[in-house]
Amino acid sequence: MHISTLRRAVTRALVMTILGSAALAAGPIVPALAIEAETSGSVISHTPHKISSQIKGRAELIIHYMQSVSGRLTEASMLLFVPEGQAPQGGWPVIAWAHGTTTPGNKLCAPSLTDDLDGGLTKDGFNSDYLFEISTLVNAGYAVVAPDLEGLGEVATVPYPYFNASSLARSLISGVVAAHKVNANLSKKYVAVGHSDGGHAVLGVEAYAGEAPQFEFKGTVAIAPYTSIDAFVKELAQRAAAKPEKAGNFRLLQNFNVALITTGLKVIDPSFKPSSVMGPDLEAQLKEFTTRCSVPAIGGLSKTIAAKGEAFKGFKENWAAEPKMAAFLAVNDPAANANFRLKKPTFISLGPDDAFVFQNTTAALVARLKADGTPVTYKEYPGTDHFTVIRAAQPDTMAFLKELFAD
Repeated sequence: MHISTLRRAVTRALVMTILGSAALAAGPIVPALAIEAETSGSVISHTPHKISSQIKGRAELIIHYMQSVSGRLTEASMLLFVPEGQAPQGGWPVIAWAHGTTTPGNKLCAPSLTDDLDGGLTKDGFNSDYLFEISTLVNAGYAVVAPDLEGLGEVATVPYPYFNASSLARSLISGVVAAHKVNANLSKKYVAVGHSDGGHAVLGVEAYAGEAPQFEFKGTVAIAPYTSIDAFVKELAQRAAAKPEKAGNFRLLQNFNVALITTGLKVIDPSFKPSSVMGPDLEAQLKEFTTRCSVPAIGGLSKTIAAKGEAFKGFKENWAAEPKMAAFLAVNDPAANANFRLKKPTFISLGPDDAFVFQNTTAALVARLKADGTPVTYKEYPGTDHFTVIRAAQPDTMAFLKELFAD
C-alpha cells in the first residue's frame, strides 16, 4: 500500500475510533485538525531537536514530503534552525544549506543524526566545519534550512540518488516550503549555500526555484563545489604522471569519483551495468558505497587497491563517454551541461590545496559562466583545502549574503 493511502486509512480509523462509525455514516465530519494535502513541502511532523550550545537559537526536526526522482512523493527529513530573540520585520532571512558527501548511499550517515551536523565526517576524521558554518549563520540572524537530502535520514524509504541535480534542488526547495509551514516568522527570501556536493547542489537550485513561486530565490554561495567530474579525473591522471611518488593517491581518488557517480546513476537507472565503466575489482566495492559512510567507503577502497596493486581493475579510461554515463553527467554536472546557465548572483570559493575539487576545473567553469553573463564572484583562499576554506571564506560569504538580502 502506498504511504499516502495508508496514512489516509489510519486517519479514518482514528476518527472512527474517536467519533464512532455511526457518526461517520450519518454524514461528513470535519476533524478538529485538518489533514494537510500531500504535496511537496507539506509537513508530516515537527519536533524540537537538541543542538550544540555553539548555536544561539533553537532547532526542529521536520519530516515532510518532497518529490522523489521517481516522480512520486517521498518522506524527507530536515533541520530548521531559528535564531534567538524576536524576528526582524519581514521575518528571519532564510539560508537553504546543502551538506557535502556524507555517504553515497547509507541513509543513517545523515546530518540530522550527528552532533556535528555532518553525517559523521568529523567523527571519521574529516573535520567538516559544518557546525561552525551553521552556527555562524544562525548567530548572525539567519534561519537555516538543512535537509538530510532525498534518501538520507531515518525516515527515508528510497535510495539516495547521489549527484542528481533535480533531487538535490528539490530537497532544498521543499525544505524551505516546509519550514515556512512550521514557522511563520521566516522571510519569503532565501539564498542557497552549500559545500562540496552541497556546492554542486546549490548551483542547481535556480533552475527549480520556480516550483515554489511564493518565495524569492536571491542567489547562491557554492563553497568548493564538486563539479567537472570528467575533467577532474583526467587531471588526476596528469598529476599522477607528474608526481609518480603520489600516483597511488591520485589513482584512489579517480576510482572513488567514478564509483560515486556510478552509485548515483544506478539509483535512477537500475539497468545500468557498472561493468561498462569499470573493472570487476572496483565493481565489487560498490556495495560498500551504498552501505557505508564516505570515509569508511574510501578507506575500504584504499585497502583493496593497496592489496591488489597494479593488478587492481578499476575505472575504464573512457568511462565518461559511455552513453548512459555521458547522459547522466550532461544533465547533472554543470561543466558537462552545455545549457547550464545562472542569472542570480553567485559566489564561488575554493582552496588551492583542495584534493577533491581542483583550481583548473573550477576556474574553467567560472570562466564559462562569466562568458555567459552570470554575475559570479570567484575567490581562492591561499593555504586552504577542501574543508578549511569554509572558515577562510566565511567573512566574504557573510558580506555576500548581507548584500543579497539587502536588495
